Amino acid sequence: MTRFVLPLAALVLLVGACSSTQSALNTQSVPAKPAGTVETRWGSMPAYTSDKGSPILLDPQGIPAPLRGYSMKLDLLVDRDGTVREVDVRKTTSMPDVDAAIAAKFKKARSRLVLAPSDPAPYVIRFSFDHRVEVADSDGNYNRDQYHFVDDRPMGQGQPLATDRP
Repeated sequence: MTRFVLPLAALVLLVGACSSTQSALNTQSVPAKPAGTVETRWGSMPAYTSDKGSPILLDPQGIPAPLRGYSMKLDLLVDRDGTVREVDVRKTTSMPDVDAAIAAKFKKARSRLVLAPSDPAPYVIRFSFDHRVEVADSDGNYNRDQYHFVDDRPMGQGQPLATDRP
């Protein structure tokens, strides 16, 4: 029995390392890429982004997922150490409870960006947040926009009117 303990421990460590690889990549710091200067409610601020994934570490647990889709735009005021100091909702979801919950989640987030010593801080990260809802029909096919139909065939190519039938 004791001869299996060492290989079993090695296997547990290997499985743990393999399963956390993606999350470890998402938590690594990335160099900040200057994105110019933006006008915010805090005044004119430097903005940064990343070429390597999301610049924000965000725990998705507890983000509202109502039955309808929504999108919102946020400005995050971030200190040099990556702490989100303030959140400004630039485009609302038109659902005040959802806006408040998402803003609170982003307030607890952290920036993955690493600034050069010469880069000014605090800085702004402009973030767009989208929640889409797709509805499947009885055959399991997804219709992205179930309430809007566009028939872009040229006139005269569609179904004949009921009065045109013999």
